[in-house]
Amino acid sequence: MLEFTRRNLLGKSGLARAIRIRDCGRLLAGALLALSCSTGTPAAEHSRMPLLMPDDFSELNLVAWRVELGTADPSNPLIEGDQPWDAGGVGFHGSVFKDPIDKLWKAYLVCTPAEDFPEKQAENTGKPWASENAAHRRVCLFESKDGIHWTRPKLANVSFGKHERTNIIFDVTDGVSAYSSMLVDPANRDWPYAMFVLRESWGAVKGKAPQGNGYYRYRSKDGKSWERIGSVINNPMGGDLCFFYRGADGSYVAYYRLGAPRQPTDHVPVYEDFPRRSCYRAVSGDGWKWQRDEAMLLTADERDHRDTQYQECVPHKVRGGYLGMITMYLPLTQTLNLRLAASRDGRRWWFPDRRPCFDNAPLGDYGGGMIWQSQYPIVENNRLYIYYGGTEGPHRQISDSRAPSKQIGYLENVIDHGAHFLPFNSALCRVSWRYDRLYALASAAGGPTIGTAVTKPQSLDGKKLSLNLLTRPPKKSDKPHFDEGYVQVELLDAQDKPLPGFTRGECTPLNGDHQALAVKWTGGDRAPSTAKQAKFYLKRAFLYGLEFTE
Repeated sequence: MLEFTRRNLLGKSGLARAIRIRDCGRLLAGALLALSCSTGTPAAEHSRMPLLMPDDFSELNLVAWRVELGTADPSNPLIEGDQPWDAGGVGFHGSVFKDPIDKLWKAYLVCTPAEDFPEKQAENTGKPWASENAAHRRVCLFESKDGIHWTRPKLANVSFGKHERTNIIFDVTDGVSAYSSMLVDPANRDWPYAMFVLRESWGAVKGKAPQGNGYYRYRSKDGKSWERIGSVINNPMGGDLCFFYRGADGSYVAYYRLGAPRQPTDHVPVYEDFPRRSCYRAVSGDGWKWQRDEAMLLTADERDHRDTQYQECVPHKVRGGYLGMITMYLPLTQTLNLRLAASRDGRRWWFPDRRPCFDNAPLGDYGGGMIWQSQYPIVENNRLYIYYGGTEGPHRQISDSRAPSKQIGYLENVIDHGAHFLPFNSALCRVSWRYDRLYALASAAGGPTIGTAVTKPQSLDGKKLSLNLLTRPPKKSDKPHFDEGYVQVELLDAQDKPLPGFTRGECTPLNGDHQALAVKWTGGDRAPSTAKQAKFYLKRAFLYGLEFTE
């Protein structure tokens, strides 16, 4: 479980006793996350086989990786803004989790008031195409018994107009609050709740703003009333988007976004002023002083479209490594969608596919503009859930006849600068995948063409092999079972020779839909002592996982 112990909440006095970063290599190894949903159930205990990645194989021929698309929840939207302080948007830049203390679902989300006519806002006078909606962001608390139906607790923290009690945690008179990361430690009886949150001075009353823009740490006895600890943390994040996590060894990890130097191959449209957003990783022994992990950098490469930028990396620990949900930013359309990644160590990431695993809806629907995921992936009932703030509109407006413009093509004028924002009209939604079937190895060509994959050499003596697989049904034909999908497996010795009794022809073709199907040969279901590798034959089949067991 994610923890935030008492010694890390002592402010300046605790700094004197804090862990020092003496050996960066040791710290990076120790910072591997024990990420799980806040129910306290380790992710590895849920039903799924170990992470399957290209480094499991020594040969891959005529195969490729299939990524499954997320399923939007039928209850979406889960929370829509209907109060004066959140009618302009609910749900992005925050944390959603199940509280291990009171068993309630909690959502700490950014909310903004509505801007019916942004040009009439006092701060927008003189630039009618602009909006300063970002200056009105507040972190607010929502609660739920089931993660679907949500309420606004009436807190005494901040009033709003005639509303003496609201669910607002921080008010903008103290500075903007956004990008909250929640950590809960039930063993800490005094201060079980902790939060990292970005505070900025926009709109703050003079003298009440934080000591400079950046990330601050707060603690709470009940998750409702919060107390700031110390000054701004020492970090490489630069006050940009960031999620913080606590490792099982007590150290901290942060995944954050910054702009990287623009490359000649990049395309940044005139209405976008921030080049090459990239994801980084930082580590800390005490949560106060941070170092960037030089091994971690997600940035556009030759396989990405020329306008692709990386916005968020949200990791989730599984057996054999990490799953990662990556928020991708596309400046040409000013939209954000989700892409799936995998990693052995949480530092170096691989993409099964560069296409989105959850794409944007049409403009005007929630998620039609941006999909901002929350801090934690949640696993329940063999489903992986991502809570997200889905916006109806894009990040920045592209055209406005009142703004300086530039003609692009036929009948299309676009704003010729990037210094403007749109109101983030959003709602909290969620999307899910079958937890054990996020992506699969498949025959690349489909049809009768067979792909093969050979595992790396290892001792298979006496082991059984189980597969998570799905095969395509026969084609519509008068011929029974014509081109029906299947998987076959043969075992190889140290010289890559098939072993008698365990050849492909002696393996009954495996087909259908199976979560953990045992492979059998005429020679039995346990590998002989000389077996070193398994060779898979895939025809119209999807291999989601494999596991050798004693």
